[in-house]
Amino acid sequence: MLEKFRHWYRKLPDKKRYLEFVTALLTIPVLLTVIYTNMVSIREDKKSNATPTPEKSEKIVIIREDENKENEKSNTPTPTPTLVLSPTQTAKECKKEVGPVKISNPAEEEVVNEDLICVKIDYTTGEYCSVAWSYKLDNNNWSDYTSSPFCFSKLDPGKHELDLRVQSTVSNDETTLKRTFYYQTKEPPTPIPTVSP
Repeated sequence: MLEKFRHWYRKLPDKKRYLEFVTALLTIPVLLTVIYTNMVSIREDKKSNATPTPEKSEKIVIIREDENKENEKSNTPTPTPTLVLSPTQTAKECKKEVGPVKISNPAEEEVVNEDLICVKIDYTTGEYCSVAWSYKLDNNNWSDYTSSPFCFSKLDPGKHELDLRVQSTVSNDETTLKRTFYYQTKEPPTPIPTVSP
């Protein structure tokens, strides 16, 4: 058999003989590398499946308006955390649907002049379970769900539409709120004429 290989190899044209031999030699390390990386990958998958990591517990902060607040006309929102819920709360302790919720700042059709516009959401916990919200401004994408306050800055002058989805953290019950407000002016921006050649 070795003799047949030598005879076949000698019959090959000169350049092709060396090229095929080098190619065959180079494919061996590549194949060994692929086999080794697959084996390592399989071992790591087995290890990660065998020892699941415990999930981190998460605290949810509910922000509600202070009942003793005397000055209702203040434009600067001051949310205060009043209740911290643990994830061990059971569904029997609260109603699963979204309770009464509203956007108290900015007001509907309000002209806002501050550089930082913080949205204030009024939601009182008690008989209702906690909620999280997702928002989008104008035609942008929806944000991730959060229970934290949020603000906007560097807005273009003119009309802005805020959409807010409020969802219960223990069920799929959801409420959608809309708010229209203006930044600095109610006038639409004036187009700047350009000269075209």
